[in-house]
Amino acid sequence: MLPQTNSLTFVSTRLAKDNPIPTIQVNPLRTYIRQIFSATGAPEEEAAIVANHLVEANLMGHDSHGIVRTLQYVTQTQNGGIVPGAPLEVIGGDAATAVLNVNHNFGQVGATRAMEIAIERAGEYGVGVVVTRNCGHIGRIGAYGQMAAAKNMIGIACVNNPGTDGLVAPFGGAKARLGTNPFSVVSPTSNPEQPFVLDFATSVAAEGKVRVALNKGVDLPPEYLIDSDGNPTQTPADLYPNESGARGALLPFGGTVGYKGYGLAVAIEALSGALSGSGAAGGENRLGNGVFVLALNISTFTNQSSFYEIFDGLIDHVTQEPFREGQEVITAGEPERRHMDQRLANGIEIDNQTWQQVQESGETVGVTPLEA
Repeated sequence: MLPQTNSLTFVSTRLAKDNPIPTIQVNPLRTYIRQIFSATGAPEEEAAIVANHLVEANLMGHDSHGIVRTLQYVTQTQNGGIVPGAPLEVIGGDAATAVLNVNHNFGQVGATRAMEIAIERAGEYGVGVVVTRNCGHIGRIGAYGQMAAAKNMIGIACVNNPGTDGLVAPFGGAKARLGTNPFSVVSPTSNPEQPFVLDFATSVAAEGKVRVALNKGVDLPPEYLIDSDGNPTQTPADLYPNESGARGALLPFGGTVGYKGYGLAVAIEALSGALSGSGAAGGENRLGNGVFVLALNISTFTNQSSFYEIFDGLIDHVTQEPFREGQEVITAGEPERRHMDQRLANGIEIDNQTWQQVQESGETVGVTPLEA
C-alpha cells in the first residue's frame, strides 16, 4: 500500500529555529518501525502490516495515527494488552458476514484481515460485512476502505473504543463519555490513484492530534477541548489525567450543531460495539477497538463503467469554479495525496518528542536507535 522510494538516506536533519527536526526517508523509517514490532514477537508479515500502516499515515499527513503510536503499541505488548502473533479466528457469521476474533493481536493485523474477508464475501455475494472482537487499536480507518476501493468496491468502516471512560463529551455534557469513534467511506473512481477517501473522527479532532500537539508543545485551536471542570481550554495536556486523575474532554464535531457528531458517535457504538459484541463506552473495560467493516461490490448493483461515469461526473461538478476568494474545492482524499507527494519527495518530518519516544520504544525491545 506504500509507494516505494529510491532514496538511501537514513536520517537527515533540517535546522528549525532552536532544535534540529528529524527528517526521515520513507523506506528506512518503514524498516526501522518493522524491526521494532518484529522484536516484540510479531511475525515478520504482521510486523510489516503495522509498520506500513503507521508510516503511510505519516505520509498522508495524519501524524496522529502514524509512528507516534509506536510507544503506545510497544508498551501494550509488554503489559499483555497486545499479543503479537495471536491467531485470527472466524467465530460467527454466515455466507456474507463474519465475526472475527482477533485475540488481542495488533489492530492493524485484525482490521486488515477483517476487510480481506469482507472483500472475499462481497466478491461472491455482492456485500460483505465483518465485525471484530478483542482487536487492538486499528489506526487510520480510511486505509481499510482503500483496500476495498483497490478491488473496485466501496468500503465502509467505523470503530468504537469499548469500555473506556471516553475522550469525548456528549453534546451539552461536561465530562468525557464516548470515544472519538471515527467513520470512513471510500469509493473508487475511474482513476485508481484518486479514490474518494472520507475518514473523520466524530469528535472535533482525533485524540492523536492532541497527542501530537502535546509533543510539539503547541496549543490547540479554540473549541476543541474542555478541561476537567468543563471549561474551554486550548492546552493539550488538559485532555489527559492530572495528578488527581481528573481529565478534560474533546468536543463532538459540529460546534453549535454538535449533536450531529454526538449522534453519529452513538450510532457507531451500535455498529462497532454492540453488534460486534466488543462492548460500548462506559461498559466493561476492554483495550482496543470494536470494528465494523463493509465492502460493497459495485458490479453487483450496476455496471462499473456506469458507476464511474456518474460518480466522476459528480466530482467534476462539485470541484468546478467559481471558488470563494483564496480558496478551492477539493474532495476527500486529495489533501492526503498532496501530503504524500510532498513527503515522498522531501522525507517525513517528525517532532523531537515523538522521535525520542520511537527510539526509546525500540531500545526497550533491543532495536538499535537511529540517531538524527
